[in-house]
Amino acid sequence: MRIPKTLLSCVSLLLTFGVQPAWAFDCAKAQSLIEKAICADPLLKAADDAMSAAYSSLREALNAAERKGLTASQRKWIKNREDSCGVQEGAELTSCIRQQTGERRRLFLAAPESGPGTGARMVPIFVQQDPDPHRFDVDYTLIRFAAPKSRGETLFNADVDKIIKDAPLKRQEEAAPEGMNYASYSAMDVTYASPKFLSAKIEAWENTGGAHGNGGTSAINIDLVRGTALKVEDLLDDNALLRLKNDCIAQIAVQKKEKNDGQDFDPANDPNYQEQTVVDVLKSLEAWNFWQDKAIVTFNSYAIGSYAEGPYECEFPMAKLKSLAKSGANLPE
Repeated sequence: MRIPKTLLSCVSLLLTFGVQPAWAFDCAKAQSLIEKAICADPLLKAADDAMSAAYSSLREALNAAERKGLTASQRKWIKNREDSCGVQEGAELTSCIRQQTGERRRLFLAAPESGPGTGARMVPIFVQQDPDPHRFDVDYTLIRFAAPKSRGETLFNADVDKIIKDAPLKRQEEAAPEGMNYASYSAMDVTYASPKFLSAKIEAWENTGGAHGNGGTSAINIDLVRGTALKVEDLLDDNALLRLKNDCIAQIAVQKKEKNDGQDFDPANDPNYQEQTVVDVLKSLEAWNFWQDKAIVTFNSYAIGSYAEGPYECEFPMAKLKSLAKSGANLPE
């Protein structure tokens, strides 16, 4: 992984004088296209400074090992922003920088995509290993409670800690045959958070050196009041699931047609599709992610389609879910 020269110089000076890098840069020394674009636009500069401030605040909340992961992740992210936004021009360049910088700041703050927040501080955790960028790349970005106090917060952290523990930091030699690349990525977003309910989406992808990598989406849904992992039966009865199943099948049929060049979907002639799979996935809350206004159920690749088709999703408005839910069901407000 190549780090921009200006970044390396900045880090070197900061370490020399015992100051920790905040990733802000001096516009008088801006060299890259992205740096120059940021310095030429007061709004972009303000966004970049806000991200840098969030980085510094987060760094103070982490231990030494976690800080090391944060530093490695930020270096990689800056390189990726340079590469992805650097191919844009004009308004598209500005939009790319603004979007990526804003998303990075939100990650540092562990801000949920929707909902009022839990009331307790959450922080991102970065697990990085890149001993040989030509062969190995392990990159996990997860979110946990900084100081869990309740049973629900402790349970959520335990789920996150298990993902961290299972990160393949010491098994690459076994997993990647000689001459092949190995990569393992995992990224978390808190899609909804309130003092009562927390929903987090985890997107994972792994390449062990085969023809292509494989990945998928899963979810953690915690009842923070009861301190338990939510289950579908906590929210919906069988009649409600039947109505959602019929709605979901109709959505899948539309997506099947779109992915197959407009051809009508014929379940009987689709060897990858089983209606029972739709039922089984709907009954597993590990496939559900919640936002304030909706829920999305994800069918990962191979579940009801070929690898080339990719994942399928069924989206349900929150108003509909609440109309079908059990009395007192813990759903986003």
